[in-house]
Amino acid sequence: MRHLRSFFAAAAVAVLLATVAAAGPARGQRAMVATAEPMATEAAVAVLRDGGTAADAAITAAVTLAVTEPYSSGLGGGGFVVGWLEGVDEAYALDCRETAPAGATDDMFLGSDGRADPALSRTGALSVAVPGLVRGLWELHRRHGRLPWPRLLGPAITAAREGFAVPELLAQRIASAERRGHLDPAARAVFCPDGEPLVRGDWLRQPDLARTLEAVAESGPDGFYSGPVARAIVDAVASGGGVLTARDLDDYRAVWRDPVRGRYRDHEIVGMPPPSSGGVHIVQMLNILEPFDLAAAGYGSAAAWHPLLEAMKFAFADRSRFLGDPDHVDVPVAMLVGAERAAEQRARIRHDRALDPLQIAGAPTEAGTEHTTHLSIVDPDGNAIAATLTINLSFGAGMIAPGTGVLLNDEMDDFAAQPGVPNAFGLVQGERNAVRPGRRPLSSMSPTIVLRDGAVEMVTGSPGGSRIITATVQTILHVVDFGMDAREAVTVPRVHHQWRPVTAYCEWYGMSPDTRAALERLGHRITPRSPMGNVQLILRDRETGGWQGASDPRGMGLAAGF
Repeated sequence: MRHLRSFFAAAAVAVLLATVAAAGPARGQRAMVATAEPMATEAAVAVLRDGGTAADAAITAAVTLAVTEPYSSGLGGGGFVVGWLEGVDEAYALDCRETAPAGATDDMFLGSDGRADPALSRTGALSVAVPGLVRGLWELHRRHGRLPWPRLLGPAITAAREGFAVPELLAQRIASAERRGHLDPAARAVFCPDGEPLVRGDWLRQPDLARTLEAVAESGPDGFYSGPVARAIVDAVASGGGVLTARDLDDYRAVWRDPVRGRYRDHEIVGMPPPSSGGVHIVQMLNILEPFDLAAAGYGSAAAWHPLLEAMKFAFADRSRFLGDPDHVDVPVAMLVGAERAAEQRARIRHDRALDPLQIAGAPTEAGTEHTTHLSIVDPDGNAIAATLTINLSFGAGMIAPGTGVLLNDEMDDFAAQPGVPNAFGLVQGERNAVRPGRRPLSSMSPTIVLRDGAVEMVTGSPGGSRIITATVQTILHVVDFGMDAREAVTVPRVHHQWRPVTAYCEWYGMSPDTRAALERLGHRITPRSPMGNVQLILRDRETGGWQGASDPRGMGLAAGF
């Protein structure tokens, strides 16, 4: 009877997603915005209507998300931006990833038994890395903004000061964090006033955060990295036993980098370089898949998912083995995205048998909820931005620096607390991503722009930890190989394999019994799981010359254009 109930539940979800997809994408002839939260989308669209650039709109969306989606990103976190400048045909990448404090040590997350203690790297002051978002957004505005900086922060200041009704997803995240005892007293005062978690429809005001945003609007990054806000952050971390200092904040710099470039069929892929692993491994997987006729196999078939799962294994094994902060270790990007590497790995894929992940070399191993946010924007001039932002796990370190409203990240867990031991997302990582002062932890965030004939074709990305990379690559396949529109491409079910653990994941409602049986006969171990990712997609509408937009129905976002 339980299996019968599960079957009908899966069928109901499949029907719901099919209904969402059938509703079609949002459309705009001149511009499009897709973010994970409606207020952020609407604020960004207003910026574009006022003559702002894609960079201006991205800044507004990012700071608004810090207010309205606080469990995913914020001023206390960081992120990556990939952009395209129409007319000059130039791509750029901006790294505002958090960094390890100068006082960080390679044994700071080991318990008394000498083994990694997850509690130390995922909750509380020791888990806090140096935030990068504010400095990064300032750099983005300095190079590519048009409207005044204070104008761009205005909607977020208003939302924080005046408040808004708590949506269902935020209420769920608050309740979960409270049940786990994850929130410190300052965070509980905001999200659990009167000792009880806010519920859907309650009014959330964040006056301290509004004042911090006002300081940043008036003084730029100095309003965050120095002065009262910086002192409050340092004091909060110090009182909790952390190592972040005022010098760490003052020294932080965002870094402009060269994007990763690749090709798939007649498309050019523009992705984020290390310390993101996303751009490298998206190109790597697409290189491996290029000769396979996925379109003929058909979406959702074993013949399509088998080579995809195999390509994922190779990419994640290489991630554990080769990736890290390029300012501190040598990352062989050219080799990983090269045709020779893809040919070698492709030659190991058999049509009649799945490759045992244990036979794929990666970092040495020991035994041992999806957060982050993404926004996609195209402005009326054709400039595009894909930005993925995070404070890492839900509500970051669970700490708010008193008097600031700023939720602090727990990004130190993205380092290999102990090389070979899985992190919160089950990712095994090697010595190249070990904790070192000043290093940027390896990330799966994958903001991606796809070009065709030298013009923007697609702007996409997702949250979801290790599932970010595979959700993004599948979105590209859904459009390029399976001919889906924007709404269909973000709606249909996904699969995931990350080399370790030794299993393929499928969304529990998303794989037909026949397909699962066929994959298992090939030797794939299949584990159903909850929905993966929350893709924000903009797609060129070839019929109208305008844009399609879609926000993943797994989240609560909105795509809108004009």
